[in-house]
Amino acid sequence: MADGWRQRTEDLGYGAARLGWATAARSSLWARCACGREAVIDPKAWIAQGLGRQVLHDLEDRLRCVCGARRAGLEIRGLAEAPGAGAGGIHIFR
Repeated sequence: MADGWRQRTEDLGYGAARLGWATAARSSLWARCACGREAVIDPKAWIAQGLGRQVLHDLEDRLRCVCGARRAGLEIRGLAEAPGAGAGGIHIFR
């Protein structure tokens, strides 16, 4: 902008999932690495940091996989969805 201030123009789009939604009843937060590994992620540490309204996409670079990847996709799933092969091994980095 002309006065030096930036204006956030990012369109989050309809239905952009937020971290706080993962704490809803019968919901869980899952991470999936490009290597195929999946893991349930406990969002309590991020919620304690005040990130409950953060869009999931913005938190993906805070995950580390045992394969060495520095990013993993996040999604909210129902509790009944069982993990596929390679469950575990993705951790919150910061």
